[in-house]
Amino acid sequence: MFDSLFLSLREGLEAALIIGIILAHLVRIERKDLMKVVYIGAILGFIVCAVVGVIGFNEAQGAEEGSEEIFEGIMMLLSAGLIAYFILWLHRNQNNTSSVTGKINKNTSAVSLLVLSFLSVFREGTELVIFNLTKITENAAMVALGSVIGILLAIIIAAVIFKASIKLNLKLIFKFLGIVLIFVGGEMFGEGLVKLFEGGEALEMTGMITFIVLSLIVFLKQDIQLLIKNEAVQK
Repeated sequence: MFDSLFLSLREGLEAALIIGIILAHLVRIERKDLMKVVYIGAILGFIVCAVVGVIGFNEAQGAEEGSEEIFEGIMMLLSAGLIAYFILWLHRNQNNTSSVTGKINKNTSAVSLLVLSFLSVFREGTELVIFNLTKITENAAMVALGSVIGILLAIIIAAVIFKASIKLNLKLIFKFLGIVLIFVGGEMFGEGLVKLFEGGEALEMTGMITFIVLSLIVFLKQDIQLLIKNEAVQK
């Protein structure tokens, strides 16, 4: 349950913040008339992901025991791959706000905003669905409960940030969540290898440590370079 809660919190927070950025920018450019379209797109994205998730989870749980293990292993490796992709993407795109607002201007149509908000939620929701499909051997109700709580927390946090205009260090928040996510990805990668290949605990630990170390190097590369630069300047 707690894994699902954390993963849904991270994915949900990113989606909620993107939607919040879109809404805030619409207010800034005086296009409040398009805000309802953004809400509709976000809700549609959530509904589609929820339906796909329920169907996928039920179908996976209905598979034969041997196939279930293989499927779970594949989903774990795929989830670890998504986390690795997220680390690379975040390393190359340090500023989410500018990339989102750059797609919105005073001439933006309702259809384009509907698509943008839908895809923003659908992308994060799809990743969450894949993450949850690694837990097909667990109780479906507990997985769903963890996901719902995480999503609600994400919405509340995003709402507080934008409603109260609290200037939190979002980069620091996502840096922390990213580091925790790397350790989750390492665990998934190690367990996925064991489910698909014979190797036991040694293979699991090797895969987990390799994933975590390489991901941390990429994820913290700029911070390490900046720290070294500051140390050099102080000397």
